[in-house]
Amino acid sequence: MIIGLHLHPHFRTIAETLPEIVSFLLSQRQQVILPELARNYIQNDNASVKFIAEDKIPELVDAMFSIGGDGSFLGASRLMAKTGKPVIGIHLGGLGFLADVNIENYRERLSAFLKGDYKVEERSVLNAVVSTSDKKKTYFAFNDFVIDKGHVMTMIKIRTFVDGEYFNTYRSDGLIVATPTGSTAYSLSAGGPIISPHLNVILISPICPHSLSARPVVLADSQTIRIDAGDLNSDVSLIVDGQDRIPLATAKEIIINKADFTLKIVRFEGDSFFKTLRSKLNWGLDIRGN
Repeated sequence: MIIGLHLHPHFRTIAETLPEIVSFLLSQRQQVILPELARNYIQNDNASVKFIAEDKIPELVDAMFSIGGDGSFLGASRLMAKTGKPVIGIHLGGLGFLADVNIENYRERLSAFLKGDYKVEERSVLNAVVSTSDKKKTYFAFNDFVIDKGHVMTMIKIRTFVDGEYFNTYRSDGLIVATPTGSTAYSLSAGGPIISPHLNVILISPICPHSLSARPVVLADSQTIRIDAGDLNSDVSLIVDGQDRIPLATAKEIIINKADFTLKIVRFEGDSFFKTLRSKLNWGLDIRGN
């Protein structure tokens, strides 16, 4: 099997962890492909280790292992977006909500993967088309798209339509459109519901709305959301999975709907969404001790 590695170069433990993981994969007779920046951490002349440009890795590998946190996992997922190949997150620090493998159990978990002892869980992906007067550009998100007001000190007005029908004008600090996977990310902090990743829905959560009636709304994932961007302040941006900022100063509209492909996440025996909620978000913890 050919394994691609995606890494966060600034994690404090990456210099010691990455060589360990590469050495383990080589001991299991696997081929490893790394991005060029990994040369800073790997001194290896083994023919089974190759360094290439990161955007070329997805087409050459059978699976991608992300090493870092949730941000690294999302970055790896976007690289692998349309390949249909599985992604595994190896968590090094922070919350690590999307990664079920950590530095303590990675040998056991990766051995199970290489033996085929795993299941693939498909997660929905959002597609956003940002239109200006002369072009359209498409983006994909696995957690969420966020209309962010930037440095504007006052609220912004976000006119929103669903399936062509006027839906609401949010007077707020922003707007989150999330997948079920993203319901436990920024949307959760904004008061949105926790949604099972097995549901076929899209979540809209306003950020600090100045209204008692502007609550989070759950739509069917067959529906299409249109955001009128023409009247937005020039400092407003579209944030993709908390990583990329797309200026909307010249945008006319944003169309968001479900993408025609899914993200394939590797899960192991004993893993579950609710177990992750309990262990990483203290879901159901009774501080009374009874």
